[in-house]
Amino acid sequence: MGIIHVLSEAVANKIAAGEIIERPASIVKELIENSLDAGATSVEVEIKHGGKSLIRVADNGCGMSPEDAELAFQRHATSKISGAEDLLRIASFGFRGEALPSIGAVSRLTLTTRVEADDAGTEVCVEGGVKRSVKPKPGRVGTVVEVRDLFFNTPARRKFLRTDPTELGHVLDVVTHLALANPSVHFTLSSANKSLLSLTPAKTFRERAFQIWGEDQSRYLLEIQGEGGGIQISGIIGKPTMVRANRTDQVFFINRRWIRHVGFSYALQEGYHGLMMHGQYPVGVVFVDVDPERVDVNVHPTKQEVRISKESEIKSLICRTVAECLQKAGDLAPDALQPKTFSRPFSTRLPESQPAYLKFQEENAAAVSESVLQVSEPEPAEAPVPVSGESFIAPVVVRDQLHITKVLGQIHHTFIVAETEAGMILIDQHAAHERVMFEATLKEFQSGHPKRQRLLMDEILELHPKRHEILKRAMPLLEKIGFEIEPFGENAFVVRSYPAALADENPVACLERFLEEMEDGKTKGSLENAQENLAALFACKRRSVKAHDPMTGPAMQTLLERLARCDNPFHCPHGRPTFFKYSFLDLEKQFKRK
Repeated sequence: MGIIHVLSEAVANKIAAGEIIERPASIVKELIENSLDAGATSVEVEIKHGGKSLIRVADNGCGMSPEDAELAFQRHATSKISGAEDLLRIASFGFRGEALPSIGAVSRLTLTTRVEADDAGTEVCVEGGVKRSVKPKPGRVGTVVEVRDLFFNTPARRKFLRTDPTELGHVLDVVTHLALANPSVHFTLSSANKSLLSLTPAKTFRERAFQIWGEDQSRYLLEIQGEGGGIQISGIIGKPTMVRANRTDQVFFINRRWIRHVGFSYALQEGYHGLMMHGQYPVGVVFVDVDPERVDVNVHPTKQEVRISKESEIKSLICRTVAECLQKAGDLAPDALQPKTFSRPFSTRLPESQPAYLKFQEENAAAVSESVLQVSEPEPAEAPVPVSGESFIAPVVVRDQLHITKVLGQIHHTFIVAETEAGMILIDQHAAHERVMFEATLKEFQSGHPKRQRLLMDEILELHPKRHEILKRAMPLLEKIGFEIEPFGENAFVVRSYPAALADENPVACLERFLEEMEDGKTKGSLENAQENLAALFACKRRSVKAHDPMTGPAMQTLLERLARCDNPFHCPHGRPTFFKYSFLDLEKQFKRK
C-alpha cells in the first residue's frame, strides 16, 4: 500500500491560509483592497486586542448579490479575471480568489453585503472554513466583514502573534499606507472604541500626506516627480536629517499596489549618496507607474512580491529623481532645534556625531589647492575661552538662502559660531573643511586628465588572493584617476605613480584602505563611486582642520567662503552635517520670550 495520500480540504485550506494570513494586519490589507476593488469611497476599520478578537471592515462599495456572496468563499472564485491571458495585465488589487476562503479557514467570519438593486442584503457565516449559515439580512449598500477569534482553530499559529500594541502598530501601518495610495477615499480606524485615524477625502497626495504627518513633520518632506522610458515616479521623501535606523519607513507602490522591494530601497538610498552617514536610512513613499505588462504580481499569495521587466531602468530613475529633488531643494541644513522624534508612521532623529572620529594627519602642503586656513597658538589648558571675543563682519551667502552676516568666533576650538540674517549657525570646522577638500580632490579626479606623481622608488603591494582579484577588476578605474599599477608576481602589484591630489600620502596604505571598503561592499565598482570614495577617504585623512585646532579670524572667514562655494555645503563626505541652524524665533522660544 502506498504512503502518499491526499490531504482533506480543511487541512489544505489551513495550509493555504498560512501563506496569506500572517497576522491581523494581513487580513486588514486583504479586506481593504477588496473594498477598493469594489469602488468604495469610504472604508471603516475597527479592531479589538490588536485584531486578535475582532477585525471589522465596512465599505460603501458595490456590494455582492446573494449568489456572489456565497460563491466568494469558494477558493479561486473571483470577479477580477476570467482567463490566463488576464494575468498579463492585472489592474485590480485582488485576483486570486483566496483572501476570503483563507480568512474564513482560521477564524469565525461573518460577511454582510447588499447591492443597490436589492431590497435586502445577504449574511454569510463561516467558522473554521465551514459554512454555517446563509440568510437574508437588512443592511446598507456595500459590504461589512467581521472576523472574530483569529487562529482559534490553529493555536500554534496564534501563540506567535505579538502583543496587542505591536499588532495594532502593524494594522496602523497598513491603513496608513493604503490611505496614502488612495487619497480620494475616506478612511477611519478605531481600536477598542477609540478613534485612531479619520482621513477625509483629499484632492491630492500632498493633502493626504499632510493629514497623516501634520504640519510639524510635513516641513521635513519633499515631493518628487520624475519620468522616462514609459515610467513615472512620484511621492514624498524626507530631508537628509529625517533619518531612521532601519528601512521600516520606506514604502513602495507599483501601479498603486503596495509592494516590498529591496532593489527599490537601495535605489532610494543611493539617491541620498553623500548626504547620510553609514547605518542611517531615509524615509519616503515612492509611487512607480509603469505598463502593467511589465509587472508580474502572481508571485506570492500576499501579492506584495512582484517581478518586473527591465527593473534596472526603474531603479535608475528612482535614484536620479531623488538625487535631483534633493539638489533642487536648496537648503538641506538641519535645524538644531527640530523635534528629536516624530509620531508614526515615520520617526526621525538628528544624525549623531561620531564619538571617536578618525585621527587625521597633520596638515601639509596642498596638491590640489593651497590651503590658506591658519591656526593660532593654542590657549593655555588651564584658561580655556569658550567663545573668542573677536567679531568679523564679512557677509557670506550659502545657496542664495542662508546669509551669514558675522563670524563671531570658536567654541572650544572645535565649532565656529556665526550670525545669520535669520538667527545663527554652529559650524563643525572639521566636517566643513572635509567637504571643501573632498570637492577639490573630486574635481581633480574628474578632470579627465588628473596629474600624476611619480614615486622615487616603486612600492610593492602584496595582497590576499581575494583582494588580488578585487584590485585586478578595479585597476581600469584606478588608472583613470591617476594610479599606475602593474601585476608583480602571483599575488602582488607594483605601484609606480599615483594621483598628485594625494600628495604626501602612502599609496600602498591608500590602496589597502580602498580595497578593504570594496571587499566590505562600501564602495561600488563604478568610476564615479571609486572617485567619490577615494576623494572622501583622502579628504578625511589629510590636511583637514581638526577638532580642537585653534583658528584665526581670517581662517574661519576663508573656510566659510569656501564652504559656501561647495556643491553640497550641508554635509561632509561621510554624511555628517557641517552645520546646524538656529532661527531667532527658535531662540526666543527656548528662552520663553515667545
